[in-house]
This record gives sequence, structure tokens and C-alpha cells, in this order.
Amino acid sequence: MPANALAIYCKRIGAQLTYSDDVSVSDIFQNINSYIADDYFKYKVNSFVCTKISELPDVFIVENKADDFGVYERVVDGFCCISNNPPKEDYSFLGKKIIILRSYPKSLDALVIYNLIRKKVPKASMLFIPLVVFSLLIPFYSNIFNSRLVYSSSLTSVLYITILFVFFVLLEMFFRIAVYKSVERMNVKNSVMLNNFIVYILSVTSDKTALSTSRTIETSASLYWKASSTAIVDISLLVAFFICMVFMLGEYSFLLSLYYIIFSFFCVYSRFESYQKAIKKIGLVGEKIIEHFSLHSNRAQTLYSNFDTLRHELFIRDNVSEGLNGSLNLHNHQWAEILKLNSFISMAVMYIACYLSVSDGNLPVSAIIAVMIINSRLSSAITALVGNVYNIRMNLYQVKSGLLKLMEKNECRGGDKVYVSHIDCLCLENITIEPHGRATLSSYNAKFYTGDVVTVLGSVGAGKSTLLRCIVGKNELQHGVIRYNKINAYNIDILTYQKEIAFYDTSFRFFHGSLRFNFNLYGVYDSDRILEIIHDCCPKLNVDSAFLDEMNADDLFFSAGEKQKLIISMILEKKPSLIVLDEPTAFMQGNEGLAFIKRLVERHRGAIFFIATHDSMLKQIGNKSIHIKQEMMPKKIFINTPAVGA
Repeated sequence: MPANALAIYCKRIGAQLTYSDDVSVSDIFQNINSYIADDYFKYKVNSFVCTKISELPDVFIVENKADDFGVYERVVDGFCCISNNPPKEDYSFLGKKIIILRSYPKSLDALVIYNLIRKKVPKASMLFIPLVVFSLLIPFYSNIFNSRLVYSSSLTSVLYITILFVFFVLLEMFFRIAVYKSVERMNVKNSVMLNNFIVYILSVTSDKTALSTSRTIETSASLYWKASSTAIVDISLLVAFFICMVFMLGEYSFLLSLYYIIFSFFCVYSRFESYQKAIKKIGLVGEKIIEHFSLHSNRAQTLYSNFDTLRHELFIRDNVSEGLNGSLNLHNHQWAEILKLNSFISMAVMYIACYLSVSDGNLPVSAIIAVMIINSRLSSAITALVGNVYNIRMNLYQVKSGLLKLMEKNECRGGDKVYVSHIDCLCLENITIEPHGRATLSSYNAKFYTGDVVTVLGSVGAGKSTLLRCIVGKNELQHGVIRYNKINAYNIDILTYQKEIAFYDTSFRFFHGSLRFNFNLYGVYDSDRILEIIHDCCPKLNVDSAFLDEMNADDLFFSAGEKQKLIISMILEKKPSLIVLDEPTAFMQGNEGLAFIKRLVERHRGAIFFIATHDSMLKQIGNKSIHIKQEMMPKKIFINTPAVGA
């Protein structure tokens, strides 16, 4: 059944499909977002006829015939059927209809995501509330033992009552474990969904500290959910033990109530006194991680630079950070001492209240131990609640500030726009480039067609990279319009960028993972084809298929030029119709780089090439060129000035 195949597919990609048997498959496909529970992403059904194996994703649905659907997943060089109806013989996907789901964020507003995270506290946490009744077992057992069992002449009665209470304690443990499993299962699910969203944001954010920011959001959100669940338990315990205290001490419970009201206000003031320092410390810790990461990344330069200056700068910052850390440690120690002091004072107030209650005949002497246990648990509940409220506020602050920072500017492309299956014409209309606030390309107009090889020339800082990044949608264009086949580039669907546009600049590196994994990311799965590309880019290197999975790709002993060739070859393997290369021969010798680019142009005759370069030898490749001048272009600037006499 199509619905069963879709359910298996959704589960494999991390989405939860919910539907009833009376719902038609066509309705599910047409209104897919009504049947998938996902607060972060919306989904769109995408189908196409398979023309080449390399375009197949990692997981997909194949329509064999009417009401016959299969779900397949890539496994190294081949495919594995993961649905309930595997084929009995070798299967070909060519010419078959392929169905996949594409996901896009529902919102890129940081406050919307923040409020969403706040609401993700597992509702199963409320099941802890009725279990608070079991927390009264200890004082109840103590009261029975001191008032009755201790005077019993039969050990059997003591054992019988004790075994009964042990049974209830075991029952409480069973229920608590069951509820905790349910809560933890929801927390894990929430964390996975949030992490999936953050992974998407990391691919489009412009935040320079995104690594530490994203980790802070993930950790703080998880701690917030756990602290919120614990706070629910603390509130329930506080209410239960307070009611018991009032019931046992009667009017004299006023003394303890008054003490705990005063103590609660003092706890809140004392705990939150260090709130601003804690926030400042979090910021310093994040900066320290970034500084150390930068130092490690540039460790090769330290031998040839004034390293002592850097060490001194880090030393000064460490002094500030550790001084603040010492202040917080002192505050935490004072907080611990306050809790110890409370243990004695609350017990003293309790004994005074018990004395008055016993004197009036309202409380039997045998019940004092039960009151002491209840008082101790009540005191613990108050201090734990204050601590959890502090953690909740602290973690929410980190989540909110992290999201605002991570999502302030992004390069996200929507998934509900126009898909262009092949870019035949690229049009630049009134393009103005202003690197460093000056216009170096002003009101430029041009059209380029399939087969054009455009060289972008200019000195360092003229704006070549800026122009190329605008063409591929990486930078926002301040003046003018770029069109693909007469369609504004900002109205182009993300699938067009994934399939029809290739972009490279010298900052590109291998992704963390094996060399095979990196090729897979660009749709190259066949081992023989991978080895062919490696041999073409690194003819002196003798490798086999085992080399592809040997170690992390960035740790392999490729030269800078070989890495550049491999990455560009990976990117172009999808046969894009628009190829934009920024300094593609920066790490190659002149003749070698020229020969490499010539081979690329020959292989991709059906594409539009844009090549930014300082290499004079590459100028001969292009049939068109864009010259970006370093000199200041004339530009009108209007300044509002007040009228004379105004």
C-alpha cells in the first residue's frame, strides 16, 4: 500500500506520519503537512522520473505500478529495499517514478523558535504529580511505628505492616521509572528535532561563532526541559508537605509558614544575585572556546609571528574570566552554607511549633518524628524549586540569545518557489558592486547564454568574489537584478541551486568524514567513478577502493592543488548548467591550472561558466569577460541638510 510505504519512508527520514485507514493516499500526498507532526519543518512532495542513478537520494519511494510502492535506501554502491515488498530479482530504477519529501523550515524567526522550544516541556511530566502521594509513605510509616508498632507484643505485626509499606515503595519505584522513561523519550525526541533544525540553520547562518552558539542552544534547551520537569515535581512536593504540616501542627504551623515565606524570599534574592555574573561568564566561556579554536587552526603561524603578544592577550582575558569564575564559586559556596544554616534554623522553628502543639494536646509526642521528616522534605523542596527556577531562567536566556545570534542573518532559500530545470540564460540588470563602500561596477547590464565562458577580471579587492557570490545567491544584491531564464534569482527554488548551480571558492574544504562520504554528498556513489576522478586529479597517486574509507578526508595526504581539483570535480559531477568558480587555480601552477580548466570547459559545454581569476593565462579560455575596475566609480550621494533659517 502507498500509505505503508510512505510511513516507512517518513520513519527513515525522521518524520512522524499519522493517518487513519479511511484517508485516501491522494489526500495524504496533497496535504502532507496535515499528516506529519513536525513543529520546525514543513514538507513538500517531490516526484520525478529517474534518468540516471546518481540523482537518486539516500532514501526514496519507487512507484512500480498502481498501488505498488517500494522504499529503498542507498548502501555503499547499491540499494537496499526496506519496505515490506522487496523485489525477487535485480531491479532497475531507470524510467521509474521516484517520490521523495523535501523539508523547509516553517519559520526563521528566532522568537518563534524560542517560544516553540519553551512549549516543548514533556506533558508526561504531569504524571509525577499524583506520585507525590507515595512521598508521604515515610512519615506515615514513622508515625505508625512510633505510635503503635513500637508497643506491639508481636513481631509478626511489625513485619506485616513493614512488608506492606515496602510493597508500596516498590510500586512507587515502578511508576516513577515508567513516567521517567516516557519523559526522557520525549526529551530525546525534542532534542533530535531541535538538532535537526540547527543543522539546517548552520548551513545558512552568517554567524561567525555558530559552532559554539549552536552547541549552547542544544545543551541549554535540553537542560531547560529537564529542569522544568523537576520543577513540577518540586512544586507538587512543596504543596503536599505544606498541607501535611498544617494538618499535623494546626494553628502552630503558622510559625513554620512564616519562616519559610521569609526564607523563600531570601533564597530567591541570594540565588539570583549572581545571575548577571553567570551570564557574563557564559559569554566569556564562548569567546574562550573560539579563541582557542582560532589558535589551534592557525598553530602553523605561531612559530613565525609574535606569539608572546597573543599569549599575553589571552592571559589578560583569562585573568578576567577566572576572576569572575572565582566570584561565582564563592557565591555558590555561600549558597551551600545558607542551605546548611537553614537545616538547623528550620528544625529549631519546627521544634518550637511542635512544643506548643504538644502542650495544647493537638499533637502526640510520637508524631514529632513524622513532623521532622515532613519539615525536612518541605525545606528541600523549597531550595530545589529555587534552584530549578534559576536554571530555567538561565537556560532560557542562553537559548533566546543564541537563537537571535544564530538566525540574525541567513542565506536561506525557500522551497515553494520556481524550479528551473536548466539555466539557458543569465541576465545581469543594472548591477552595482560596492566593496568597502565604493562602486567598482556600476549599472552593469549583460546577458550570457549556454556555452559562454565568462572571465571576471580585476585587482585584489575590486569585488570579483562579491559579484560571483551575488550571482549564485550567497550575497544579497544591493542594486540591480539577476535573472535565471528571465526569473528573478530570489524567486528560484532551492532545488535549482542543488541541481543546476555549482559554486566554488578557495575557502571550500572537505566535510568531516571519509573521502567516499564527501563524494556521496555531491551525488557520486559508484566506487569506480570515484577512483576515476581521483586518478584524473591525482595521476601520481595509486589508490584502491579501501582508500576511500580509510580515514578522515581532510587528513589524507593531498597537496593543496590536488584538494582543489578533487573538490571542484566533486561539485561539477552533477552536470550543472551554471558553473561559478572563484580562483579555481589558486593552488596550481600556471600550465597545470590552465589544462585543468580547459578540460572542465570541454566536459561541460552545455553550461554557462563564470571564472574569477588573477591568472592571466586563464583569460584566453573565456569568450566574454567582465572587467571590474579598482578606481572609484562616480556615484551620486544625497545628504539631507536643513534649510537656511530652519
